Amino acid sequence: MVQYLGLPAHDHGARDFGARPQGLPQGLPQGSPQDWRAKSPGHSNQNQIQIRPNQTVDAAALLRRAHSRASHTQQTEQIKAGLVGLLLICANASGGRRKVDLPLSDIHWKMQAAARRPHAALRAFGARPLHCGEAPGLYAILLDICVRAGLRRIPELYLLPFPGMNAYALGGPDNACVSVTEDLLRGLSREEIAGIFAHEVAHILHHDDYAMNWASAVQHAITELASCGGAPRRRHSAGDDAPAHSVEALLVAAAPVLARLLTSALSRVRELAADSRAIDLIEHPGALVDALCKLEFFHTGLSPAHAQMRGRSASRALHTHPETWERIAQLS
Repeated sequence: MVQYLGLPAHDHGARDFGARPQGLPQGLPQGSPQDWRAKSPGHSNQNQIQIRPNQTVDAAALLRRAHSRASHTQQTEQIKAGLVGLLLICANASGGRRKVDLPLSDIHWKMQAAARRPHAALRAFGARPLHCGEAPGLYAILLDICVRAGLRRIPELYLLPFPGMNAYALGGPDNACVSVTEDLLRGLSREEIAGIFAHEVAHILHHDDYAMNWASAVQHAITELASCGGAPRRRHSAGDDAPAHSVEALLVAAAPVLARLLTSALSRVRELAADSRAIDLIEHPGALVDALCKLEFFHTGLSPAHAQMRGRSASRALHTHPETWERIAQLS
């Protein structure tokens, strides 16, 4: 089967994506999936906008985003180093019964297997594919973002059968899928959907699905090694190196919790990095902030400002996403 930007050529409407569309519909219909069966781009001259670069560029904003991206990269590497360090400590504490190269090879194998099946993972959750003939407006939005991002393949869209306003990206540039809920499509404007799509495309560009799967696998290996490595070390209570053994025993005992904290921190950093990258992929940067405000209100009934005023919870360290007000502060 001939593929064009990852879309089957026989799908109705796929030919409209053979080149960058000259204009896109002004807005998406609000309603059921059947309402998305609008005319494909190029079939009408009404209610169209021209996709063009912004006429002015805020140099200070560009510098801030460049600094943020550098900071996110540094934090990511530090967190990964922390996870590997814990893995080494736990492997050493296991008394030689388990070698560190074994869990690392297991992790590599799991990553390779997971990278090959994003579609299978979505179908396991009950998601169904949204073909371009069914949702040409959505694919037009996604295509424009992919052109700006330099992706050679447009991700396939899936509809999740869950309530709530959510979107997820799985896979890398060669096999990515973006899944969305019906509530998100109903509740957001065209520009706001573009902001959410740009965020998900940024995750794809950054290979964040692979990074988080890697972190989860390392966390699991740390937990397994700590369970069999802590007890032998605690028996070494005498000798000149007893303090070192005590510190190591404490680290091993705390390793599962520390690994979970580091994995959650990595997820939050990658979310902020995706926000920062998404701004460069859309024509209306403020639409991403608007979308985040709507998502916050949908899930909590509060505005981001009121959510911030509720106070800080100790459980925030285990959250996989930054608070909405944190994300908006970075984007503002």
